[in-house]
Amino acid sequence: MPKVTEEPTNKDANGNQRPGGVDLRTDVNKEKTRTTTEANLKYLDENVESRNRYSASNPHLGEPYSSLQTLAFQALRRYGDMHPGTVDGEVIMMFVEFANLVLEDLRAHPYYDNIEIDYYTHPTEHRNVPDQVMVAGLLYNYAVQQQSNKVEAYGPMYFRTMNRILYNRKFGNAKIQMSPHDRGSDNLCSNRAYDAGRT
Repeated sequence: MPKVTEEPTNKDANGNQRPGGVDLRTDVNKEKTRTTTEANLKYLDENVESRNRYSASNPHLGEPYSSLQTLAFQALRRYGDMHPGTVDGEVIMMFVEFANLVLEDLRAHPYYDNIEIDYYTHPTEHRNVPDQVMVAGLLYNYAVQQQSNKVEAYGPMYFRTMNRILYNRKFGNAKIQMSPHDRGSDNLCSNRAYDAGRT
């Protein structure tokens, strides 16, 4: 049974309540971008504690986000050089540093609105970051630290995972509409007559 949500929702043409500040199945345009950003910021500003999603990586936890320690062990298992149960506290604290680098990447990302998210200070803490994004970021940063050839796979995987998940949570997966502007003005190209006589 899903948990009760306070996240932005919308009503479709049939009056059904759907997730997302706007209909995630409609085309992405300037108005949809503005509306969904406002809805996401309003939700974040209200600092609602309850969420409707369980952890994507660890649904047995019954919480929307896993602790950093759980995610670090997942990253070490996927990396494959050792049994994650054999790592000491210093290695786990290194993953706190890696997780904070991931948070910096998220703060700079155009699809992520919560720029005031707090740093991790302890491995048992949770942050409102999708588990898959954090695990991919930990794998990438760990591969860089190990100077491993695996960074060639983990780097693109990290950024692809982050872009895909954040875009989908903000806009859904519908078609994108683009109306390019001409000459730096607010007039759309389609509204301007092209002067074929110009050279």
